[in-house]
This record gives sequence, structure tokens and C-alpha cells, in this order.
Amino acid sequence: MDKFDLTGIRIREIRESDVDFIVEIEEMNLGIRRPKYWKRELQKNKEGRFLGSRIAELDERVVGFILGDIGSREFGMPENMGWIHTIGVHPDYQHKGIARMLFEDYKRRFMELDVDIIYTIVSLSDNMQLPFYEKMGFRPGNRVYLEFSLGKEPPKGDRVTDYDFRQIM
Repeated sequence: MDKFDLTGIRIREIRESDVDFIVEIEEMNLGIRRPKYWKRELQKNKEGRFLGSRIAELDERVVGFILGDIGSREFGMPENMGWIHTIGVHPDYQHKGIARMLFEDYKRRFMELDVDIIYTIVSLSDNMQLPFYEKMGFRPGNRVYLEFSLGKEPPKGDRVTDYDFRQIM
């Protein structure tokens, strides 16, 4: 990691004027453009439905963001749980500690709200996010992430319980 002065970074709440910068950062990192998604998230923030998006700003320029929430939605999940949905840093500022700053800010806010555990979902093949979350201390949990494709017929005869989950743990 290059030596970078983080003292100029300010973490703050998202503003409507930040959406275009977030969309740009996400497109540079992931190759996707989701302005409608981010406008919906901003509306949820206004309604108090999320912990809120946070912005990392340097010299009045958005250089990173994080989005998450708190609460329980899934059966059998703890009541006081936190979720990190997405985190992104402008490519010019990656590997300088900004994502860590955003995560530490969120972690502190989660603790203030009596959150017991923080979850996130990352693809096992995501070579950008998976190493970051591992550095932050995340480890595989005791739950299995399942998916169902609405566009395909489910395979015949495959059962979740037949799979040897020990091979990924």
C-alpha cells in the first residue's frame, strides 16, 4: 500500500448530489451502471430505512462509499445484525486505506446500535472484495447462501443436503 495521507479524508452521510459520483465509481470498478438503484437507496436513507450510505470525500470529491443496513429479515437470523451491501473506492484511491476507513466508521456505528454480527455476501471468485473482507476479519459463516434462477429449470435430483459443504469451509 502506498503511503497516503488519510487525514484529508472526511466520512459523511450521502447527499443527493453524490449519486452521479457513486454511479461513476461503481461503473469504473464493476462495469455496471445503476443510477436508478442508487436513487432508490437514497430515498430509503431519507425514510430512515437503512443505516445509511456513507461517503469518503477528499477535497470535496467523492472517492469512496459504503451502503448497509441493520435488522433481521431472514428466518432464524439474529435480531441485531448488520449488513454491508456494497463498498466502493475510486480506482485512483484504491489500496490507500479508504475502504478500511469506511468499514471502521460503519463498524463503530453498528456497535453504537448494539449490532451483534455483520454480514455481507461476496462471490468466492471476487478477487477484489473477498481479500478486503478477509483483511477486515470476515470469515465464512455457518449459513449457506442459496439461489434460485427464475429463468432456468432447477436441476433434477440435486439436493442441497447431498453436497459436501466441508470442501468450502
